[in-house]
Amino acid sequence: NHLMVLGLLVFEATVQRHQLYFRLNNDLKPPPFSIIFQGITRQHLDHGILPCIKYFINYCFYKFGLEISLIVAVNVIGQRMDFYALLHSCALMAVLSRRRRKAIGEVWPKYCCFTAGLMVLQYLLCIGIPPAFYPWRTAVQPLTSNVIKWFYLPDFAMSPNPLFIFDHLLLLCSSLQWHMFEEENRAAVRLLAGDNVEISRSLDPCSFNQYIPVDNFLHCSYLDMVKVFVFSYFFWLVLCLIFITGTTRINIFCLGYLVACFYFMLFGGSVLMQPVRYILRLWDWLIGYTCFVITMKNLL
Repeated sequence: NHLMVLGLLVFEATVQRHQLYFRLNNDLKPPPFSIIFQGITRQHLDHGILPCIKYFINYCFYKFGLEISLIVAVNVIGQRMDFYALLHSCALMAVLSRRRRKAIGEVWPKYCCFTAGLMVLQYLLCIGIPPAFYPWRTAVQPLTSNVIKWFYLPDFAMSPNPLFIFDHLLLLCSSLQWHMFEEENRAAVRLLAGDNVEISRSLDPCSFNQYIPVDNFLHCSYLDMVKVFVFSYFFWLVLCLIFITGTTRINIFCLGYLVACFYFMLFGGSVLMQPVRYILRLWDWLIGYTCFVITMKNLL
């Protein structure tokens, strides 16, 4: 593992030195944003399938880094299922309670420090302390092994599992997203990749056309077909996932998913024609309920 990490560091340094040497020899300026395909900007996104793929390869984390980080956080919770997973659940709820992207960006550095602090603490717990200082083992009524494992306490009978790969991925993604929040404030980056400003909640969906700079898509290309699928059928795909989530297990938490699914299906596509504030409020409730279920299942 150490040789693999060392090889990756050498490869990264070699690529960076080669890029620097090439730009100096050809009098090229480094791009304001770390990208793979040069010359691909937000204006090329709607020119076809290939420019669209290149754009998302360049700016995938810029556009969807927050969502990727939240998915990794949920994966950490599902993989650990202990006291620290409960702390991650509380942190996830605290971040999502800010709702607005700008508000999340303001609290995101604290979330990164929280994640890094937990990793350091867990590392120290894996190192352990002298056996004589284990009060949870030497007390009159010692804690059971399951409780010690859930709290991730150092133990001479059964040492904690030192596998931090998922925590490392969470710290990596959250750190990259911290960098993306800083890049969003640069005009040069916004000119290339577009802005991440959220749509106003006071708008009416019927008047969206005047705020969209891209021409309407009517099966003029394969990219238009992809757009039709995403914008017309993705709503129903999400409802299918909610229904599957509510029917795979029979418990009180799944009832909430079934109620949400049937509520959305009752109104159908007419929900998407409601004011933006009303639509986002429904999804906020669904996301909040999902975070609540994740926290309660981990706690129980």
